[in-house]
Amino acid sequence: MNKDKLSLQNERERVFSEFPVLRTERFILKKMDKNYFESLVSMVSDKDVMKYSGSEVTDANKHAEFYLQKIDAMYKNKRGIRWAIVDKATNNFIGDVGLYNIDLYSNNTEIGYTIAKNYWRQGIATECIREIEKFVFNRLNMNRVIAMIDKNNIPSIRLVEKLGFFRDGVLREHYYNSLDNKYISICVYSIIRRDRQSEMDITNKEVF
Repeated sequence: MNKDKLSLQNERERVFSEFPVLRTERFILKKMDKNYFESLVSMVSDKDVMKYSGSEVTDANKHAEFYLQKIDAMYKNKRGIRWAIVDKATNNFIGDVGLYNIDLYSNNTEIGYTIAKNYWRQGIATECIREIEKFVFNRLNMNRVIAMIDKNNIPSIRLVEKLGFFRDGVLREHYYNSLDNKYISICVYSIIRRDRQSEMDITNKEVF
C-alpha cells in the first residue's frame, strides 16, 4: 500500500473511531445519541416535520429509540454518520443532519437532514450542509454526495439547487407509504468533488 492510500485509510479510521465534531458559525454538530432523545421524540411527533421524511411514525417514542439504535449501528459499521445540530448560543437542539449509505469503495454517500419546525427558514440546513460537504470531500475524501428528495418536497429541492446540486433524475414511485396509501417518487440530486473544487477549500488528494 502506498503512502497516500495509507494516509487516506488512516484518516477514515480516525473518523470512525473518534466521532467527528463539526462547527459552523452558529452551530455545533455533535453525535446524535440518547442525550437528545426527548427532543427527537418531540421533533418526530410533528407531522409537518416528518411529512417528506419517508418514515411512517405511528409511535414517536419507539421510532426515536429505533432511530438512535439504527444510526449507532451505521456509524459502527462505517455506513453512516448522524449529527445533532446544537445552537452555540442557547445549547438548544435544532434538528439533525448527516450521511448514510456511505460507500468507501466507490466514494459516495447520501446526505439528509431534519430541522425542528420552530427553526425553519433560518438557513440552518444550508449552513450545516456546507460544513458537512467540506468534511466529506476533505476528511473522508469522497467523490460524490447524493440527495434523495420526495418530489413534492419543494423547499428541500430549492435548497439543494441553491447549494449547486445537479438534478440527476427521478426514481418514479420509488417507495410505498402505507400511512398515505401511495407510492412516492424521488428526485435524485448530487454534487461531485470537481463541482466544488474552485469554490471550497478542498484538497487535491487523488480518490482511490
